[in-house]
Amino acid sequence: MKKSKIIPILITCILLVFIFYKINWSVLFTTFKTFDFKNIFIIVFLYITAMYMRGFRWKALLANNPKYSPVHLGEVFIVGSFLNAYLPARVGDLYRAYYLGNVKQEKKMKILGSVILERTLDGVTVLGILFIAILLYCRQQWILNIAYASAILFVGSLIIFFVVCKYNKVDFIKDKVISFSKCFPKNFSDKISAVTEKIASYSNSFIEGFEAFRDIRYFLSALFMSILIWGMECVVAWYVLTSFDLGFGFGASLFVISLISFSTMIPSASIFVGPYQYAYILALGIFGVSKSASLAVATVHQGIMMIVLAILGGMFLLKFNISVKDAVAEHNKS
Repeated sequence: MKKSKIIPILITCILLVFIFYKINWSVLFTTFKTFDFKNIFIIVFLYITAMYMRGFRWKALLANNPKYSPVHLGEVFIVGSFLNAYLPARVGDLYRAYYLGNVKQEKKMKILGSVILERTLDGVTVLGILFIAILLYCRQQWILNIAYASAILFVGSLIIFFVVCKYNKVDFIKDKVISFSKCFPKNFSDKISAVTEKIASYSNSFIEGFEAFRDIRYFLSALFMSILIWGMECVVAWYVLTSFDLGFGFGASLFVISLISFSTMIPSASIFVGPYQYAYILALGIFGVSKSASLAVATVHQGIMMIVLAILGGMFLLKFNISVKDAVAEHNKS
């Protein structure tokens, strides 16, 4: 088995040991039974609405190009999220770039660049939610460490992307490398030049995906949509939490959304098993909720999301009729 597959499985197993160590099964099943199904329809409605809103944000990141429909982009996002949840290595993001590049005759690396920018904007927005939660409810050192590390990663990435977009030096570097390669024998020099040209072409296409930086209106529109989307995600989490008889306030949903969002960056087996539940336990532990009760809430929340993603994602995947295998093969070839 490849190392890339072993590590996620190993991480999942280790986290599951921590999660189920000394679990109180009685509390777990009792908490399950307290779930009130009266909120299920509004939870599903808000969750689906938030996913379609991402289509409008993606259109802003693509500079409001009229050839993109926000509803169609929302459907593509749903398929990508479905594949990310059930397959390893962020295959869903590659699929989004491959599919949209095919149907819109667009550079796939440009679309991938917009997807990476979208993910970074997600991280910055969720980071803002986490800082609000920390200021209002909890300032324990471990949660501050998570916030600081996330700030370095996401805010730092956003600044780098902005600088790279504004001061694109790819062609300058390419010319210098090609010029330097002429010091070597011609056969070797030609190979270096060909590889450099190809890398520069892909890099320029990727940077084109950051075009929202070139017009502040597009970036601010995408940022505003991110705030709405993640605000709605917090409301979804709050409805899930209040469906249990545990006396949750809205603050708990802020920590839940922040930590489970960051947990998806941790390599794991399918459907984020392990990191998702552990993040939930940490979030609700701040409010004194037991590990057993937290696991029950996490399972219900994740179960609802995975079922919705499986139904909608599978339906749109069949509608688009483009193979996931082809998308991965195209990415590996490039």
